[in-house]
Amino acid sequence: MFEHEGRRYVVKKLAEKPRKLAQTLFMRWLVKRLTGQPLPMRTLALSQAASSMDFEAKRLQALAAAGVRVPRVALVTPEFFVLEFCGTVVATLLEKWTPEIWRRELPRLASELGEFHHAGQWHGGAQIKNITLLDGLSYRIDFEENFGEFLPLAVAQTADLVLFLNSISLAGPVGEMESRELLPQLLHDYFAAHLDPEIKQIIRRALPLLKKLAGLAGLFQRWSKKGIRRVLILVDVLATVK
Repeated sequence: MFEHEGRRYVVKKLAEKPRKLAQTLFMRWLVKRLTGQPLPMRTLALSQAASSMDFEAKRLQALAAAGVRVPRVALVTPEFFVLEFCGTVVATLLEKWTPEIWRRELPRLASELGEFHHAGQWHGGAQIKNITLLDGLSYRIDFEENFGEFLPLAVAQTADLVLFLNSISLAGPVGEMESRELLPQLLHDYFAAHLDPEIKQIIRRALPLLKKLAGLAGLFQRWSKKGIRRVLILVDVLATVK
């Protein structure tokens, strides 16, 4: 981070992240299972464009033009780009928030994700580590993933919703009991802003598989700090979707 003429900026350099063949095959199988739509292999492999500097910069510029709060792109080079500072990530803030604050702020963010999706957008990394707060306003950051350009929109948005919920479960001071009470409220607030039957249908289609995976994962729970417990909580919460 640095300052220039009274404004703060951050420098971001992307690391190349080619998607492995196993990941691509799994995504192709999962999309067909959930939507019934087979996708060509080439659409699920991480493209060269997605690992270049201007891919994320162009996406940020397009989102800003659409009225989405994202960091302003100040400079793009072949090696890095410069973004205007837009606050501290929610995942960091949550560590020090009181229950009163997180019970107010997290439902608001769930509603904002619903509004974002209702506008026909998708994030690709909707975890709270990719949402910042500055002067009471939230901003979305980190748009390296390009899979939403090729998947059906509802699938990309469902992935956003799952990532958002999972990133909050057991995060910071949010314990298991609180997670089981809070996540259903977040689901309710999300769907109040974006009542998409297709997203609910995708979740219901995925549940039998998710329950099987959760049952298998539960056998190894004592060797996992939070990951498996998060999966079990998430599956239970998603099972409430009607």
